[in-house]
Amino acid sequence: MSYGTHREVGNVAHREAQYNYALRAAGQGFLIGIASGLAGGYLLQRRYAHIRNLTLTMKTFLVASCGTGVGVIFADHAGIRFDQMHYKDKAALAEREAKSASEQKWENLSTFDKTLTFAKEHKFKVVIGSWIASMAGSWMYIQTQPLSFAQKLVQARVWAQGLTVASLIGMAAVTQIPSAGDDLVSKSHTADDHSWEKIIQESNLKAHSQEKQGSAEKEQGPSQPAK
Repeated sequence: MSYGTHREVGNVAHREAQYNYALRAAGQGFLIGIASGLAGGYLLQRRYAHIRNLTLTMKTFLVASCGTGVGVIFADHAGIRFDQMHYKDKAALAEREAKSASEQKWENLSTFDKTLTFAKEHKFKVVIGSWIASMAGSWMYIQTQPLSFAQKLVQARVWAQGLTVASLIGMAAVTQIPSAGDDLVSKSHTADDHSWEKIIQESNLKAHSQEKQGSAEKEQGPSQPAK
């Protein structure tokens, strides 16, 4: 099965197997997402009249979005898990070497530096988490206001835009605050990136060497018996 523009990158058999593995996981995730979306939509439709009044097209879109989103997440995790299964021993060794000194330094950090380091290392999770929490709080507040459903949707959209910008600006400001754990974050990402890069490069070089050896043997052909 073809897997797009990456067919000639690295070990072809490995990439083909990884693609098929991720594709199967995407299918499983899509089915799980569709089932969850249908179940959640059924419960919400019974509870809220606004959901019941949505058009069939909108309901279909929401359920399909659940399936697509879960499928993409499953495929992404499956691709990473496939590489980890094939490079488990080498990756574990590189990870232990990179984290041995980092763990010791982490223990020596103050609570303030640990908080900043955690926020910088997980900035996207922090932004998404704060955005979801803010949206939930704002929606609960909007629900108490004497507004129509359409007006509440407009208010929710305005809050969503404002809170998204505020979360991004806040995290950008946090990442600029110097702390004792800055080099710890950079070393952690660099070590992880380089360890996987080194492992994959070694695998590609080995496969390329085997291909060259096979080509050389074909060019030489079978040896002629002496007369």
